[in-house]
Amino acid sequence: MPDAGLSAAALTALPFMYFLMVASITPGPNNVMLAASGMNFGYTKTVPHILGILFGFCTLLLLCAFGVGALYQAYPPIQIALKVGGSLYLLYLAWRIATAGRAKIDGETEKGRPLTFIEAALFQYVNPKAWVMGVAACSTFLPVDMPAMGRIAVILVTVVTVCAASTHVWALFGSGAMARLFTSDKWRRVINITLAVLLVATIPMMVM
Repeated sequence: MPDAGLSAAALTALPFMYFLMVASITPGPNNVMLAASGMNFGYTKTVPHILGILFGFCTLLLLCAFGVGALYQAYPPIQIALKVGGSLYLLYLAWRIATAGRAKIDGETEKGRPLTFIEAALFQYVNPKAWVMGVAACSTFLPVDMPAMGRIAVILVTVVTVCAASTHVWALFGSGAMARLFTSDKWRRVINITLAVLLVATIPMMVM
């Protein structure tokens, strides 16, 4: 007979994946930054940013699945600290986007650089939206009696498929459509400033 943990994981995977697909594909701090990075630095240089998001969010989901997310819900001071820290960091990232330069042919950049793997991974831990998504998904779609291996399997499959797809969509949108449409330095500056403003606009939604 099939392992009970794997059977429970299979039954749980689809609604869990659907919830995170809807939550991760919609505009948010990560997606705005990926589009900006794709446009300014190209897809290849944005890959470490993508991988950092996936690693950071995967580990955050694992923490939520095994009870750490309950601390986020139970202690308002933790929520406030993350909201303040995340908002300040988003302001810094918005400034970086607004002042980012266009990539040169030789691969160097006139100004700025894409986020590194470590920066993108650590950002997930100060991103209240990521915590809310993780807590909501794990508390709603992962039964408390599901074996540990089942929880790990569902989370890994979801991140490797759904979350990887959504991050690539935004990075490719920036490096493809946006990069081809806005070719002049003047228009790139306008778009960078616009994306920076959109990133700042996510702060009230993130805090709420």
